[in-house]
Order: sequence, then structure tokens, then C-alpha cells
Amino acid sequence: MPSRQRGLADSRLTDTGNSNMAIVGVSGSPIQGGNTDRIVRSLLEQSGHEHTFVNLSALNFSPCRACAHLCAKTNMCGQKDALWPYLGSILEADALVLGSPVHHGNITAWMFSFISRLWCFHHVKNLLEDKPVLLVVTALFQESKERGVQRFEDVMIHRSHKVRYLGAIFHATDIPPCYRCGVGNQCKVGGLWRMVGHDEEKLHNFRVTPDKFKRWENCARTVAEVERYAQVLAELPGARP
Repeated sequence: MPSRQRGLADSRLTDTGNSNMAIVGVSGSPIQGGNTDRIVRSLLEQSGHEHTFVNLSALNFSPCRACAHLCAKTNMCGQKDALWPYLGSILEADALVLGSPVHHGNITAWMFSFISRLWCFHHVKNLLEDKPVLLVVTALFQESKERGVQRFEDVMIHRSHKVRYLGAIFHATDIPPCYRCGVGNQCKVGGLWRMVGHDEEKLHNFRVTPDKFKRWENCARTVAEVERYAQVLAELPGARP
């Protein structure tokens, strides 16, 4: 029996009939429906648990403003903006899936702002401690994996929240922003220049065609990783047999 997806702003954890668990998936990608979004959604759907998905770039919200006097006693953020309805869902969720592309060697500004807002759960009590968290990182190059994962780990695991780390899925997209900018085959500072090995002739002759926009669903390694970690989510303690 398939799980039912909860409404985006609904923080209630209702039973679906086949699971008494709820997972919240959060994507920090500015490209709605892109590889990061689809990996996070697939993990949620394959887990078989009740789930909520949100793309942060669709929300108008601010980063943490350090107004501790509003959240320290209540453990809930005082900024009642578009992100606020999701914070209750995150606190109540049995597990989280957090996904972000790597931009400028870091997780996106949306994801970093989102993580900063979780500070409200870190006063007197560490309310996210031991909550299972799975990471999804996408980037142009394989070597960007460690930087993206490390940024997540620093805050969510080592420094503040001390969540229970389930692991990380990394997908190398091979899709530089140069494909969309309109001047990619003239630019010698972007990712495409690096992809063609700093070869001016290859850069000049490069053409952006639909087949260049690779999908994670066509990458056997990523598909296997998504299936493996979806099973990890499915088997988390608390799931009904």
C-alpha cells in the first residue's frame, strides 16, 4: 500500500495505514524539479513512510536573526514567515532527508539559511539530537562531494545538533550553469572551461543539446544508492512490519 504525501504546510503526523513514521524531505536547490529535488522525492516515496517534501527556493523566508529572546524559552522560531509552518513538522518527524547542490564550494544559500533557523531547537535541550538524517549532495564534479557533505556534517552532526547520521548520497550532474547562461562557449572562468580541459577549440565548438542535461535516473550508480538508502529509511526503528 503506497504512502500518502502530506500537504506542504501540514505539521500533523497522521497514520497512513502501513507506517507510523513520518519523514520530511528538504531541498535547497534553486532548480525546482531538478536532480536534487527528484532524488529527495524518490527517497521519500520509496521509503513507504508518510512524508512531506519542500523546496526551499519556493519559500520566502529569512535566515536566523539571532533573536534568542523569542526562541530560547519556547524552542520554536519567532519568525513567522513561509518557513515557520514546516519547523513543527521537522521537529515531529521521525527522520529528515536534506538535499542541496554545491554552489561556490558550499551548500546553497537556501539550505544554509534553513539550517540556521534550526537554532531554535538548540536551547536548554538539543531537540534534534539522535534524529536520523540522510544527506543528498549534487555537484558538477566528483571532488565537490567532500566539500558539500562536510558543510552539512559540520553543523548537523559535529557542532550543534548531533543528529544520527545515516549517510550521504552524491550525484555528479555534469551540468554546469554554463549550459544555461548563454555565453558558456565564450567563458574561460566557468565550469564548462574546466570540463573541456581548458581547450579553446573544444570550448568554441561546444553546443548545448538536450542530451547534455543528464538525469540521475539514468545513472546506475546513483539509482543503486537511492534504492539502498530508501531501504535504510524503510527499515528505521518504528516502522510497522
